[in-house]
Amino acid sequence: MSYLVLARKYRPQTFSDVIGQEHVTRTLQNAIRRGRIHHAFLFCGGRGTGKTTTARILAKALSCDKAPTPEPCNQCPACIEITNGTSVDVQEIDAASQNRVEDIRELRESIRYAPVRGKKKLYILDEVHMLSTSAFNALLKTLEEPPPHALFVFATTDPHKLPQTILSRVQRYDFKLVPTARLGEHLSSVLTKEGISFEPSAVQLVAREGQGSVRDSLSLLDQVLASTEGTLTEAHVSSVLGVADRGLIVGLGRAITERDPATALQLIDSAYGRGFDLSQLAKTLLGHLRDLLVIAVVKDPLPLLEATPSELEELRAQSDRAKGRAEQLFNRMMRVADETSRAALPRYVLEVGVVELCAIEPMQPIGELVDRLELLEDRLGGGGRPRQAGPAAGASVGGEEPRPFVASTGRPPAPRQEPSRASVGAAPSAAVAMQVAQAQAPAERVAEHLAPAMVPQAAPVVASAPIVAAAPVVAASAPEPVLPEPVRVPEPAPVVVEPAPSTATDSPASSSVAASSSVAASSSTAASLPDFQTTIAKIMDSHPLLAILDDARPLVWRSDEVVLGFEKDTKLEMAEHKREGIKDAFVSVLGANISIDLKLDQAARPADPSRWSRHEAQLQASTDDKLSRKREAEEHPARQLLKAAFGNVSFQSPTLLDEVS
Repeated sequence: MSYLVLARKYRPQTFSDVIGQEHVTRTLQNAIRRGRIHHAFLFCGGRGTGKTTTARILAKALSCDKAPTPEPCNQCPACIEITNGTSVDVQEIDAASQNRVEDIRELRESIRYAPVRGKKKLYILDEVHMLSTSAFNALLKTLEEPPPHALFVFATTDPHKLPQTILSRVQRYDFKLVPTARLGEHLSSVLTKEGISFEPSAVQLVAREGQGSVRDSLSLLDQVLASTEGTLTEAHVSSVLGVADRGLIVGLGRAITERDPATALQLIDSAYGRGFDLSQLAKTLLGHLRDLLVIAVVKDPLPLLEATPSELEELRAQSDRAKGRAEQLFNRMMRVADETSRAALPRYVLEVGVVELCAIEPMQPIGELVDRLELLEDRLGGGGRPRQAGPAAGASVGGEEPRPFVASTGRPPAPRQEPSRASVGAAPSAAVAMQVAQAQAPAERVAEHLAPAMVPQAAPVVASAPIVAAAPVVAASAPEPVLPEPVRVPEPAPVVVEPAPSTATDSPASSSVAASSSVAASSSTAASLPDFQTTIAKIMDSHPLLAILDDARPLVWRSDEVVLGFEKDTKLEMAEHKREGIKDAFVSVLGANISIDLKLDQAARPADPSRWSRHEAQLQASTDDKLSRKREAEEHPARQLLKAAFGNVSFQSPTLLDEVS
């Protein structure tokens, strides 16, 4: 007797034998029990998932002596003939070769005759998407109203190629790819029945190469068994199939996560010497890096991995080492795998790509980087002013827009330096500049350089004024280009800053701060609600879908009533659609039952910052920060030193770039 391949020898003969397609077999069995059998079925899915096999089992269930039965007996003549493929009542048509309209006409002629042995006549059209348009059109009427004894089963891997007129006349069942773990169990049972000893890792490797297809997995197993003697090992399977074994992939993953390019290159060289397909190796390594990412984000990752429980500990260790760069490793390896499959020299592409993977640095969270930059800025600035978030603290209440710099710092700007009265051409000569530089002691020059940074923030920044005036005055008053003796620059008198008395004629910034404080106090007295923008921030954190509140102004902000204003009709309409959600959000955050009203508010931005929307407050804070930085750049000590050395020097206005997140 000739050898029967495993895919045919262990072909399922009942619905319960079909693995991985319980959602299809259970539905068909229930339909048979209840007598609700459709006249046309469409079985679609990947190759080797059981479409034609399920169609044959359905034919036996409807033609058996006990028919209709959800489990055919496989012993009566009808079942035996269908199993052997000799039944005249079950016709399997290869639509890839018989796709002409004449073939469909012959089918229409034969379908009129009653079944010979069984109770039903079944037509199985495999690869039905290969039929021509004329053949589909010729089949439409018969498919919609077939004789009572006729049933159609269409099998295809490309259901999207079928016309909608066909899809609307059939019951569709989608066959899924079988999971690797389930395939491994099936292959293990087959090897046990064959009496062959095996390593579980070897079966796992064959199942992974089967890629969800039962037929492909059994065919690969046949190929491996034909060249093996004794126990089936993972090394033998990887050698026969030309694929990387699990140990090689885990070793490559360990070398990448430990930043060891030398070991990674040695492993690739070993795989190349053993004849492995490097393109397949790159794809398998990509799947391994995907597993590391899954382990990092899933508490119980084993059902989502193609790995055994014994390998999970090693994979967790690699995932911990790859923390912060797992996404980068996967993205880079995806490009390497694509380039390796198309390259003329795939080994070199893979080697260079793996070396780059070993050199990838972990990504730092943006919040941590911002904190480090602010700490460095504070250290370099000698503990400068702290940045204020939210609306400007010193906003005016007199109806005018507050000056951004005054609002952000809470103090009047420093007086601008008067330009030197010396003419443009009266710059000091080189000799004068050299003598002035020699006359100043190193300690004095260092003190002059650091003086602007050491002045307290509450005082006007005027400490650098004598330095600016010193050099140009000497240069302008010198009658000769060369002096007979070194010029001694007198030290400037110390600047004593006394706090100004609190009178009614305070600076505008001070008055605006006081006015703003009084408004805030009266507001808090009138209403027992927290700050509006703080409330909106809490709502945005707990209800991110209510982003429209970012543009809302508090027209009325009381403990019993809240009226929100929107400057555009479109935003008001969007808010109206979410009125109930907005009310629930305010009630949950404020802890009180209040009424919510929405109105159109196209007025100019109010002077009181507490009446601004959250978006307006953020824009104002950004503007304040930019102007403050520009002011700091204009008053940088380096400018004062340049003016002291070269006279009336003009500088370009500093340009501030927007922050990029």
